[in-house]
Amino acid sequence: MSFYSCVEDFLERYPLDAMTDATYFTSANDLKVMANGFYRLLPRYHFQSQGNGPMNNFLDANTDIQVGTGPSGFLFQRGASGQAPATDGSWNGNFNWIRQINYLINNARRVDVSVESNQYTGEAYFFRAWVYLNMLERYGDVPIYTEVLDTDSERLYKARDSRYEVAEFIIQDLDSAIVNLGWKNSTFATSGRVTKEAALVMKARTALFEGTWERYHGSKNTPFAVEGQDGSEFLQMVEPTIQQLIDHQGSNLFTNGGPFNEAYNQLFSQQDASSSAGVFLYRIYDVNEIVGHNFYDLVVDNAQALTWKLVGSYLDKEGMPQELSSLPIDYASLNNLGENLDPRFRQSVWTPDRGPHQQIQGYGTTPTPLPLRYPQLNNVFSANYTSTGLRRWKGAILDNNEWRNGSTDEVLIRYAEGLLALAEAKAILGTINQSDLDKTVNLLRERVGMVPLSLAEVNSWPITYSAEEGFEPSESNIVNEIRRERLVELAFEGHRQNDLKRWAVFHQVINDWKPKGAHYLEFVDYYNDPSKLETDGVNAGNTGIWALTMGEDFDIFSDGHINPFFRNPDFRSSGEGFFIEPGRVYLAPIPRNEIEVYSDAGYELTQNPGWF
Repeated sequence: MSFYSCVEDFLERYPLDAMTDATYFTSANDLKVMANGFYRLLPRYHFQSQGNGPMNNFLDANTDIQVGTGPSGFLFQRGASGQAPATDGSWNGNFNWIRQINYLINNARRVDVSVESNQYTGEAYFFRAWVYLNMLERYGDVPIYTEVLDTDSERLYKARDSRYEVAEFIIQDLDSAIVNLGWKNSTFATSGRVTKEAALVMKARTALFEGTWERYHGSKNTPFAVEGQDGSEFLQMVEPTIQQLIDHQGSNLFTNGGPFNEAYNQLFSQQDASSSAGVFLYRIYDVNEIVGHNFYDLVVDNAQALTWKLVGSYLDKEGMPQELSSLPIDYASLNNLGENLDPRFRQSVWTPDRGPHQQIQGYGTTPTPLPLRYPQLNNVFSANYTSTGLRRWKGAILDNNEWRNGSTDEVLIRYAEGLLALAEAKAILGTINQSDLDKTVNLLRERVGMVPLSLAEVNSWPITYSAEEGFEPSESNIVNEIRRERLVELAFEGHRQNDLKRWAVFHQVINDWKPKGAHYLEFVDYYNDPSKLETDGVNAGNTGIWALTMGEDFDIFSDGHINPFFRNPDFRSSGEGFFIEPGRVYLAPIPRNEIEVYSDAGYELTQNPGWF
């Protein structure tokens, strides 16, 4: 399963010996105690790292919609050799978890069947599916284990099962979870525990991921194609899965908009997500128990910033692509964009009409005392800055006490993902109709006051979709517009990279790409005008230190947009931009030590394409 320097050290053992006494696993509470430990698998998104979850607190980092203050090495692989690392904590960590979860599943039958025992057994199946989906996305083929192995078992050297078999296994586990789990806020599915709704969305997520992977990698004949599979088997699973969810949830979505009347924004900033309609799995935080919980990162200038690629993806408020819009869109005015684009733009991206940062309702004593209306650029006096001039607003926490050690729950799985999965699967299969759009995409649009999506109108648009923008030219307009809808609705929730990979366009989106920021004129007009700074509360004697200098604090592309990486020659006008290796970047490498341990024992553990 998982090896360190030798087979005897193959994993960090769970103290299973403490649970082998005949008196253990005799009650539902015994299952609960062990299942409680599995919740450590849930990512804490706003920390710098978390076990098997995202490795930083910016979930769409290393994609085309979010960048740091310098080029990411992950997206800048020109000349890299392709040698796999010797070890990989994710490989080892995932198999450690599988062993623990298998122990509960294999012993659950010793407990009398009840609604309570079913809940915790269902949680174990859910978390095993969670871990295996993590590995499917990362490695593709992986060995499937359902038993608890000792260090002398030959089964430790099991060959990698095909990704098709792994996906089938995940679906089976989620079916078991769905049968056993309770609906949200039922007797035992309370207080942040896994719910039946969450398992249904996870099943749809898995089926959509594998179905589209097989479809697009197969049709493009990439090294990651699945022989003999076109994805239709998995895509057809999505509709009945989400229809079961719709039958239960209906049109019930979170609608409390908070002080700015922005329900979509404030969905992600509730201290108690148990009452947030459409939030199916969430991580609870308690200021008395969690140290360092810092939600202020969501709305402060920091190393990760939004890109113009995201801004350009929004439809206008009348539901038309920007290139077809008849509205007076002014790209040099964030306020104008907030007025003319899909309302989710203004609820996701900071706009200066909200006022100086420190004066926003509820922020009066936050640790950013500067009364600045615009994000800081790369100014020498700035402790923190936003490289693109685009600051996140989605999920803003409007509470002074929440900026550190707060109690805001973390949204992990929600209704919108399941609804969009249904729409995408049916669009790809060619079976989508207006009724499908009304109960999925248009339900989400209605919450923000966006015009509904019309199937007939969309398919009549004279528009060219490019792979470089994340679209698929060979697909219908509606397939591509649902891709756009996913980007807009699920921005900053960690789906973008996997979406680009399963659509087989990741390398086309990234290669030669040079990120762009906001229009520079808006920032120069503000920071270089002492009267505007003074109006917002900057001391008259200090206005000069904020003045921006071309080539020192920022630089621009020929179209007037900020170049966040202007100090790096590869990202100037004549530079080559980002590069990732198409033949290997879609899957992570299998650690060399694992392959060597297999080989020493006379077995083979194969490597992923493009790695050695």
